[in-house]
Amino acid sequence: MPEMSEETLLSIVDGEFETAMGAEGGEISTERAKAWDYYLSKQLGNETEGLSQVVTSDVAEVVDGIMPSLLRIFTTADNLVSFDPVSAEDTEAANQESDYVNYVFFKQNPAFMIMFIWFFDALVQKNGIVKAWRDDSEDVSQETHTGLDEDEMLDIVADDDVEVVSRDERTDETVADDGMTVVERTVFDITIRRVSKKGRVRVENVPPEEYRISADARSLDPSAARMVGHERDDVTRSELLAMGFDEDDVARIPSGGDVRKGGEDTARRNKSDETGDAPRDASQEKVRLREAYIRVDFDGDGRSELRQVFVAGNTILSNEVVDRSPFHVICPHPLPHKHFGRSTAEKVMDVQDVSSTLTRQILDNLYHSNNPGHAVWELGMGDDTLDDLMTTRIGRIARFARPVSESYAPMTVPYTAGATFPMLAHWDKVKRDRTGIGSDGEGLSPEALKNIQQSVLASSVDMSKMKIEAIARIFAETGIKSLFRHIHELLQKHQDKAQVVRLRNKWVEVDPQQWRTREDMTVNIGLGIGTREQNLLHLSAIWEKQKDIGAAGGLGVVLSPKNVFNTAAEIVKNANLKDPEMFFMDPGDAEFNPQDQQSELIQMQAQLQAREQELEAAKLQLKTQDVLFRHQREVAKIEQDERKQEDDVTLRIEELRNELTELELKYGRDVPGAGV
Repeated sequence: MPEMSEETLLSIVDGEFETAMGAEGGEISTERAKAWDYYLSKQLGNETEGLSQVVTSDVAEVVDGIMPSLLRIFTTADNLVSFDPVSAEDTEAANQESDYVNYVFFKQNPAFMIMFIWFFDALVQKNGIVKAWRDDSEDVSQETHTGLDEDEMLDIVADDDVEVVSRDERTDETVADDGMTVVERTVFDITIRRVSKKGRVRVENVPPEEYRISADARSLDPSAARMVGHERDDVTRSELLAMGFDEDDVARIPSGGDVRKGGEDTARRNKSDETGDAPRDASQEKVRLREAYIRVDFDGDGRSELRQVFVAGNTILSNEVVDRSPFHVICPHPLPHKHFGRSTAEKVMDVQDVSSTLTRQILDNLYHSNNPGHAVWELGMGDDTLDDLMTTRIGRIARFARPVSESYAPMTVPYTAGATFPMLAHWDKVKRDRTGIGSDGEGLSPEALKNIQQSVLASSVDMSKMKIEAIARIFAETGIKSLFRHIHELLQKHQDKAQVVRLRNKWVEVDPQQWRTREDMTVNIGLGIGTREQNLLHLSAIWEKQKDIGAAGGLGVVLSPKNVFNTAAEIVKNANLKDPEMFFMDPGDAEFNPQDQQSELIQMQAQLQAREQELEAAKLQLKTQDVLFRHQREVAKIEQDERKQEDDVTLRIEELRNELTELELKYGRDVPGAGV
């Protein structure tokens, strides 16, 4: 078969887009625009002048009631997705890959807002769509540096990302180090253009009105469709050049009339939004860009291949073979054998119609009861009485040709609004039964709760949670899984350099080139509102039972240290704390052997006994040393006393001798006792 011409390929791509589901003016596009009107509580179109025009917000209440639970479910797990190892030796590598893929999504992309918009689109507009790709687009900036010496100038221009726009060389005078001598030096003034590539995995929401898929698509997974594409009307020529397209091809794209806005875009806008378009230069002209992922036999070998084709106007900007499409789709209520399912908004749009009508009637009745009209007798009245009676204005005046008591009389309206409130309650129950979101359990007084059986209330609450958790599980098993598998593929194929990143509070080197191709994964969704409290009760009971088993000697028989750590870790996670190892030490996966514990216990007891013996010997030695010290101290005291006595006797003898000498000098040798 001959190779397909570009004209034929262009015709096929344009034909696919014109007949694709989701195109402007189609049934799906119209339903999505209507859902937006209901979410924003816009007028229903059946309003009557002079009567209440209030619109209830049932769709917004349901969507806004589900969103917090979904966001909490998908943002509280340590790793939203974990890749499964293929062998025991592969466990550590699989864990690192899981950590890094989650790091890329949550740290290098605005993950929270991506998930918020993704879920919101699905709940309101049937399907939520995101696109993931490797972004190698160029980031261009221009810088000017003045007064550089030659070394400084060479350092700047040596960068591979730098292109010199202009360079001027001049002579500049400066003062030497001595502070007096003026010297001349050559300096450079340069202007450079820095062109750098971002080189990262990007995830971005796709507005549903820009998403296209072939009309015969039969699966929620867009990769199974013959064609899936993205049609944008707001791409500028400058953006096309930044995407790497040829400058001549971009210049040939027609501008102006090819840009269009549809009903869905209009539905998002309020009346006060600006719809005008300010003048802009040629680089900011907006054109329509079609990005198609289509299965077609372009090379003529008889087998269709998946090709990425960019089309703008009547020009093919790019045409190349790819291995997959970048789109990932979720739907809260998918339908079998259909790509577009039902949105949650569609389940309550009729409820909003009825609630709005009933509320309007209640208010109208209240207005007319509080401000009734008046019947007036007007002389010369013609045939206008019927027209006056058909007027619905609050406090109307009806003119009659025949006399009315006292010339006028109030046209009283009975208050019947109270009979309508049970119907409002009924439709609120319908809303809750369909979606799990209602107001029955909110604001109940203790007296009202006394009349509700605990089991019935718990069953109702559990059923409501199950409806939300069912939506979360559908999201997890469809778009979430395919998105994270795609991020893993993009890192493995395009990140050719190892990176050092911080994972689980440790700096590690990650090289995706060494990764395996992984298909099996687990989505670790978190815990919804109310589930944490229930799980904490169960975990507390398990913790107490483990304590009893350990105290009874069951450690190593039916309970291991790892079991205890797992329970403690789950308790920490239920407290919404990320790292259990901040509070408990992980014993690892080593098996617990009670015989080893017994041997270790005996060894520890022997060591303890030996230590006690050493301690007793040390105590005895201390006692002996203490006795010896006291003995030495007593001996020293006795010797000290004896020396003191000798000193006292010697001192006394010396004193007597001195007294005798004084007597001899005074009386001579005839002193009695002299010579003694």
